[in-house]
Amino acid sequence: MFIYIDESGSFVSAPTTGSWNVVAAVTLPESSRRAVEQAVRTLKAETGTHLSAEVKMNEVTEIQYLKFLDALSRTHLLLFATATDAGVNRPDIVTNHQSSQVEKILRNVPLMKYEGGRQGVQHLASLIQVLSPQLYVQLVCQVDLLHAIITRSINYYAQRIPSALGKFRWRIDQKNTSKVTFEEAFETVAPALLQTRSLREPSAQVHGFDYRHFQAYKIPEGGVPQYLQEQTTVKIEHALNIQKLIREDLKFEDSKNSIGVQVADLLASGLRRCLRGRFNANPLVAQALGKLTLQNQHRDPPIHLVSFSQNENEADTTASNAVKQMIKACRPMILSR
Repeated sequence: MFIYIDESGSFVSAPTTGSWNVVAAVTLPESSRRAVEQAVRTLKAETGTHLSAEVKMNEVTEIQYLKFLDALSRTHLLLFATATDAGVNRPDIVTNHQSSQVEKILRNVPLMKYEGGRQGVQHLASLIQVLSPQLYVQLVCQVDLLHAIITRSINYYAQRIPSALGKFRWRIDQKNTSKVTFEEAFETVAPALLQTRSLREPSAQVHGFDYRHFQAYKIPEGGVPQYLQEQTTVKIEHALNIQKLIREDLKFEDSKNSIGVQVADLLASGLRRCLRGRFNANPLVAQALGKLTLQNQHRDPPIHLVSFSQNENEADTTASNAVKQMIKACRPMILSR
């Protein structure tokens, strides 16, 4: 399957709350590509956009957007998203979080048996350390998004389209050439952080689901590095090869040449606008977006809201109401018989 990723917003600290920024991904199995491409063509025709051009959110009416979302909901495309309110992410809070993350990574240097491993960990820490607060926030949201995709989409497709798990093709919007440092950090940092997180928060697999096509991404028994095994409290018999899953086919693409990235852009932009309450029929759009998302555990929101602040009094009511609509409308994880 293809995974297309794009963001909406600058992720720069804002003076007021409710300043939402979103990074979103769509997972798209090969069997649904034609239907999704047709939905994009229809939207472009309705907005008077040439097929070779991009259609942006500000060119789409609310009715046209709802029709587009409805067409997507009839496919096996899934929407995953992580959002953060830049109004509560003060620069000092973000910088402290960044420094703490670097310190945690450097603690692993003595655990490396070989010099190459020690240098690799130090390089990982240096990549995070040099990121601006803006790009660091974006990276944290990206990593959180990837974790949601890996832990939840696999079970969804294992029931419905098992063959979609045979290959993961990641396509990320390349905004401009000035983000070379960020792209390097993403390609290096994200798999490393996710590998550690997957050991701490292993994804569950369900008896009776078909994971045969996914076997190539599993680390065989005895293959988990000893230093990682020692950091956990239980014996790890099987684990995912996150490095292979993400880096095997990962590309940064110009959205002009990728319909999938264009879809991710429209969904990220629409979700950001919805969290800000900027649609006339905001609850209706929230429901329509929710139909593209996947049920989370324990009635948690199907999209993840990340905050670098611990102040619960800063909660955004508008966004909270939109998320409640998404929870009601999201797709069930388990198929009813």
